[in-house]
Amino acid sequence: MTELSNTLLRLSPETKKGLKVVFLAKQAPFDLREPRPELHEQLGVEPRYNYEIMSILQEMGVTCVPCRSLDAFESLASDADFVFTIFNRAEFRNGEIFVSLLCEKLGIPYLGAPPNLRALAEDKSFAKHLARSVGMKTPPWKTYGRHDGLEPPPFAGPYFVKPRFGAASEGISLESIQHDWPGLKTQVEKLLDQGKDVIVEQCINGTDVTVPVLGGQQAIVLDVVEEVSDLPSGICTYRQKRLLDKGRVRRKLDNPALAQQISASVEKFCAHVRPFDYLRVDFHLCKETQNAYFLEFNIGCNLGSHAAIMFAATNRGIEQKRVIEHILAYSLMRQGKQILQPGKELSEQT
Repeated sequence: MTELSNTLLRLSPETKKGLKVVFLAKQAPFDLREPRPELHEQLGVEPRYNYEIMSILQEMGVTCVPCRSLDAFESLASDADFVFTIFNRAEFRNGEIFVSLLCEKLGIPYLGAPPNLRALAEDKSFAKHLARSVGMKTPPWKTYGRHDGLEPPPFAGPYFVKPRFGAASEGISLESIQHDWPGLKTQVEKLLDQGKDVIVEQCINGTDVTVPVLGGQQAIVLDVVEEVSDLPSGICTYRQKRLLDKGRVRRKLDNPALAQQISASVEKFCAHVRPFDYLRVDFHLCKETQNAYFLEFNIGCNLGSHAAIMFAATNRGIEQKRVIEHILAYSLMRQGKQILQPGKELSEQT
């Protein structure tokens, strides 16, 4: 039994038995008796991930009602005790905060964080301003909107271009790296034509670094994870993160002093974005200087066995189902639900 395991929350058997959860995910399984999905040629790991998480909840003894669409969601949620939502990237502007807003309206506890914090996390520009305010380094950046004039960024290339809002590395490919203004302008216009606001960062040669964090009375900062890609500048693409393309290796950052420094900055940052159930803070580590540059933070990041948060937890001796139980327990507790067995019974479970 690890020290971390003893700090994670548990659900009482009575709470598990009495919970009716709407499991909201685009590929939520309707029948867990079906085999676990293989990698999908377009969706990648998403169907398998959704199946995995709902299976864990069911194995815990929680009653789950699968829901795949926002159209069906409101009627199902009105009869639920909790909404376990991993539904990201709705097909309308700012759709990422829709579920949390609707749950607030309905008065139903839900996974993630309040809408204002989720909105902050979805805006990569505002998140950088917050990071700078607490002393983190960021790459220079510039935003472009549909009605903005298209002028070159006030910093030198190479450039990295991506959607300003949203997560899951949507829209990130090798074309995201551009070395001059003509190429960058073409990519900015392409995203704007798709109805997406744009953020352009100075592209830094190095590796992606991410720090998963679990919510709690004190934020639980897990190991600093380095994600090494064989692509130019060490970028990780959307297809790599969906496990559709190879060329990415995940490992614990092998620099204790630097890891401690990054973890301390993450802990300071997290104090400004509470309450949250879990999140991930992403950096790019410069190969030459070993400076860590804040990129974004992700509320509602992937909880699959293949994901960084589970890599970091497993590295600390914590199983995936234990992490899921803690996240659910803390989410219920922070939203006013009594979830823990008292005293001796809780001690025996941990």
